[in-house]
Amino acid sequence: MNKPSSNRIIPMLAIALLIMISASVIIAFMVKQKQKNEISTALEILRDSRQPVLQVENTLEALFMAENEFKEYTLSYNKVHFENYKLQIARLMSHLDTLQTMIKPFMKEEKGGEASRIIEERSREAGAYIKLKRLTDSLMIISANIESVPFEEPDETFTIKKFTPSAGGIKIDTLDFQQTTGSKSKGLFGKIKTFLVGEEEQKTTNAKVIIKTGEPQPDPAIAEAETDTAFSLSRFAGDIINKSNSYYQMQLRKQLQRRNELRQSELRLVRLNTALMNEIRQILFSLKESASQSEGIYRSQSTSAIVRSTSILHNSMIVAVFAAFLLAIATAVMIRKNQRHQAEIMASKQKAIKEADEKRRFLAYMSHEFRTPLSSVIGFAEQLEQAGLSNEQMEYLSAIISSSEILLTTVNDILDLSKLEAGKMTFLNEPFRPDQTIRQVIKSFESAAKEKGLAIRYKPIPGNLALSGDEVRLKQILNNMVSNAIKYTIKGHIEIQAALKEEQAGRIWLEVKVSDSGIGIPAESIADIFNEYTRVHSETSSRWVIGTGLGLPVTKRLIDNLGGNIEVSSKVGKGSVFAFKLPYLSAKEIAETAKTQKTVADLSESGLKVLVADDNFFNVLLLKTILKRTGLDIDVAENGSEALAKLKEGNYNMLLSDMYMPGMDGIELTRALREHQDNNLSKMPVIMITGNVSEEAKVMMNEAGVSNYLFKPFQQSELLSLIGKYVA
Repeated sequence: MNKPSSNRIIPMLAIALLIMISASVIIAFMVKQKQKNEISTALEILRDSRQPVLQVENTLEALFMAENEFKEYTLSYNKVHFENYKLQIARLMSHLDTLQTMIKPFMKEEKGGEASRIIEERSREAGAYIKLKRLTDSLMIISANIESVPFEEPDETFTIKKFTPSAGGIKIDTLDFQQTTGSKSKGLFGKIKTFLVGEEEQKTTNAKVIIKTGEPQPDPAIAEAETDTAFSLSRFAGDIINKSNSYYQMQLRKQLQRRNELRQSELRLVRLNTALMNEIRQILFSLKESASQSEGIYRSQSTSAIVRSTSILHNSMIVAVFAAFLLAIATAVMIRKNQRHQAEIMASKQKAIKEADEKRRFLAYMSHEFRTPLSSVIGFAEQLEQAGLSNEQMEYLSAIISSSEILLTTVNDILDLSKLEAGKMTFLNEPFRPDQTIRQVIKSFESAAKEKGLAIRYKPIPGNLALSGDEVRLKQILNNMVSNAIKYTIKGHIEIQAALKEEQAGRIWLEVKVSDSGIGIPAESIADIFNEYTRVHSETSSRWVIGTGLGLPVTKRLIDNLGGNIEVSSKVGKGSVFAFKLPYLSAKEIAETAKTQKTVADLSESGLKVLVADDNFFNVLLLKTILKRTGLDIDVAENGSEALAKLKEGNYNMLLSDMYMPGMDGIELTRALREHQDNNLSKMPVIMITGNVSEEAKVMMNEAGVSNYLFKPFQQSELLSLIGKYVA
């Protein structure tokens, strides 16, 4: 009594410990996450304390880079530097906004837009400065070009005289010519281009020469007024120089004015830079003041948070290690108990396997033991049919055969149920004719149907097609269905319909329909009729409810395992229809081998000597009765050892052996023959007659070298057909 209670307590303790450990792990994980977040926050605070300094450094860098780009542009007028200057100004604005945001919580007064205003004003002033600088440079270029104009001193005086042509025939010709001296004068933009490109300035002089021919006739009216006039080139040059000097002085005054304006613009830029630096310095002072106030607090809080979190994690680690130690101890204890339980389970499994093998062997033995007497009963009944009995005796004999078939079906159901439940059912794959199988089933139940006044109608399958499959299981299914129909039918008839439908790849479906005019099944009970030990009850049919209640459940499982299906339709008071179909393969070899089989007359003329090895008196008697009618020479041995000795000494043509015998059984006897040096013994046909219909028995017989086998109960024709196959 103590062991079961302790077995219940141990799992409960293990579950409780597992729950506690799981809770501890969850709590430790939550604590770890919380402390991890606190440490991350503290590290973030320490890291963020450096952010203002980095922002100031970036701001100063942007200011310095903007100033350099601006100066390079004013010297080279390269647009790349101007674009870089604008980018640096935008970067400077961004950094200043970031700094303003950082110090905003610590500022007593709102000064958010001061730096931005200074930068915008500086940008406007820089634009004006650039314009003034370009104007100043252009004036200087013009002045430099004016200073380079050459002038030559005249060294002689020309006298220009006036002539008055007469009205006579004077012919006048005019010649145009150009003379380039020095450099050509240009406008303001031309001079700027000359300065930038280096093109030489040229000066072109246009002149005309007038040529007169013929005799001039003096005009008396104006002859008196003619005087000689002299024009000095020196005075003309002096006028030009004076005008040039005046223009040059005017340009110098403009240049001086632009230079003063440029100086004022530079001064304003310097003042704006100073104001901007003061603004940045003010931000630095604010940052320094705020940092000095909060750095100590933040550092202290961060340090204490890290220390506290580290301590908590350390304690949690100790608790986790202790819990892991307890868990390891509990796990070791449970593993030890589990190993013990596993050993017990393995022992139980081995015991169960052993018991299952014993059960399988027992069922195989029981199958053999049940089928052996039934085989004798059915076999002798078949022999009596050939003895010329009266009609009354034939009715009695038919009742014996019908009862034997019903008993055989019941035995098969009981023995097969456990195999079907375990999924270990095996099926044979032998050729047979379905029409012949159905006729045998009908013949077995003719007496039972006649006793109740029922008629069994059968529409035969057209043709003589052979199938390959398990004929024994098909016969078992048909026996259950016909028996069930007879059992629940008071009057009327039972109809059996069968058909074969061929598909591709040689697959053939056998479709069978068994209908009756019995009491019927209620609609709510149709789903339960395939349950074990279930029978249909009604108010007026209690006297007909007989049987084990295993027929339909076994039938349903057999059909499912064979790959078929079954359907039921019924009406209360009108009858039921059971329809099933099973897949088979075509077996043409039956028709081919049937042509070569010997008739009874052929066997009687063969002079075949057959040895029968069986310890059952009735089996031996049945075989001797069947074989003596064919004129065969029969000898008998009660066990395998005696049979082997007779085979070595005598001249036998065939061995008919039972599978189970005392001492050397049929399997061992067959192996001994196949291993014998005598060629006649090693190649002798061996037909095994057994009541074990399992697949294991079939495998054992094939491995031992059995030529063929016959399952009990069998018919005389089946035995003679097998013997005829091996008659030379």
